Amino acid sequence: MAKNEVIAKAIAADPYLKARKAPTDTEQQLYLKEASFVCPLCGKILQHRRKRKANKLYEIAHIFPNSPTEEQYDHLGSLPRLGDDSECFENKIALCKDCHDQQDYHTTPADYLNLLEKKEHLLKLTNLHEATLTMGLELEISDVVKKVCSLREDEMARLNYTPVKLTKKFSADEFLLKTRIGMYVTSYYPYIRDCFKEVEGVNGFRLTALSLQINSCFTKMEGISDNKADIFDKLVEWVMAKTLSTSRDACEAVISFFVQNCEVFHEITE
Repeated sequence: MAKNEVIAKAIAADPYLKARKAPTDTEQQLYLKEASFVCPLCGKILQHRRKRKANKLYEIAHIFPNSPTEEQYDHLGSLPRLGDDSECFENKIALCKDCHDQQDYHTTPADYLNLLEKKEHLLKLTNLHEATLTMGLELEISDVVKKVCSLREDEMARLNYTPVKLTKKFSADEFLLKTRIGMYVTSYYPYIRDCFKEVEGVNGFRLTALSLQINSCFTKMEGISDNKADIFDKLVEWVMAKTLSTSRDACEAVISFFVQNCEVFHEITE
């Protein structure tokens, strides 16, 4: 039997390949939100704020082709796939029109695996965010975030702390995140510690209870992803959402406090 006949039969018998199903408007918005409204491959804006049809700069692309040609199937058929079938959420992604054309007609195994990796990362980010939705936080953390926001430069000059434990929690290729967190710990740790001491016992607040909440959320997240930068960012966004704070820096400082305090990230064992 000729090779093309073998491939054609494989395509016809492949249970992953389903009839094309156009995404609904709601599903399109989910794909856009997942990608933060920018093309995951080139960074182009996918939709302007005015949601008129003329401003639609995106298309919803299949990652593994829905109707692969024999050549595509020959190159991609044995590679990993996401989800249960070609029409599932996991196998689609929002791309700009240029990148979609490239993926549709000129994709290589390397291009395909790159896009699959991008989608896997987006799925993990979504799951990390969803892990925070049912998690509560002690209300007093809002007071601490506000105090960090109002800290003056002359007060900062009196603060100095050496983050001893941080070096044991990050590998060599996590240097940027370690440096970022270390800066917050060096500058803010004593101040945040004292802020929590001031509110200890107020309205029944206990730092130990808040620490357990932070650690519980981290534990859920580390079961989803091992990317520490993603986990840190999602913890920060969680605190921002719960405290209604507009200062990402202040919330990064607070989460860095809990990294140093051992509620977030583990020491790396040799």
